[in-house]
Amino acid sequence: MILVTGATGPTGSAATRALLDRGEHVRVLTRDREKAEAMPELAGAEIVVGDCSEIGSVDGAFAGVEKVYLVPPLAPGWNAMQAAMIDAARRAGVRQIVRISAIGAAADAPSMSLSYHWQGERDMEASGMAYTHVRGNSFFQNTLFEAEAIRSESCFYDCVGDARFAKVDSRDIGEVVAVVLTEQGHEGETYELTGPEALTYAEMAARLGAALGREIRYVDLSVEERTAQLAALGLPGWLADEFSAIYGRGFYRASGGSYTTGDVERLLGRPPRDWDDFARDYAGAFAPQASA
Repeated sequence: MILVTGATGPTGSAATRALLDRGEHVRVLTRDREKAEAMPELAGAEIVVGDCSEIGSVDGAFAGVEKVYLVPPLAPGWNAMQAAMIDAARRAGVRQIVRISAIGAAADAPSMSLSYHWQGERDMEASGMAYTHVRGNSFFQNTLFEAEAIRSESCFYDCVGDARFAKVDSRDIGEVVAVVLTEQGHEGETYELTGPEALTYAEMAARLGAALGREIRYVDLSVEERTAQLAALGLPGWLADEFSAIYGRGFYRASGGSYTTGDVERLLGRPPRDWDDFARDYAGAFAPQASA
């Protein structure tokens, strides 16, 4: 039995689908059963409802589980939540744990997320379980959060200037996780997953426009403008601050996510999906007639 947490998110759903396609028995942990049941990627998985902020409510999800793909919850104080989840896995006798981390994870990172990811890596190493760190770059699929602006304004926004990103497709991350959890030789490894090339947001906009058949622009904002915009869109204040910090004040704006690795190709036996693949596959989400 393999448990996937964060299963309704981009990498959790992709990992679940890839594991099911390999014939694995998969249990998914979610706070929202209705949402999970509506996702085709999760069809065939056992669904368990629990909230990582209430660790007692998720202990049962680990019963009979041999391996775990851990996606930390996106909530204030998630460093403590991920530590509790790792400990719950250990107490349940889980043999192997794979956790999504991030390129740029460091103890002194100016971003809360990057420092919490570093802490999560240390917690796993101290757990006594076999572990693998899967460090992802920024996801192509994050652009879906800008879908409404792309549909209605033919542009998208951020605060990264002309920084370059070797973004990665979350579907590739899910397939890598499935390989790591079902094949031998990955214990104690750290994999850094990127796309095949580093592009600026202006270049991504132009190539997305080519896929959509109309001009798409990237609009650069100040960190303060981007934070206010995200808050106006309904993000909690702490999350708007975090997104603006990680992209506009430090790691990504300084092109920290611009390098590429060969880990996706080594693990999957094929090149990683590129931005044009994403633009073509998700073109419908950005079409003006698409529903929000």
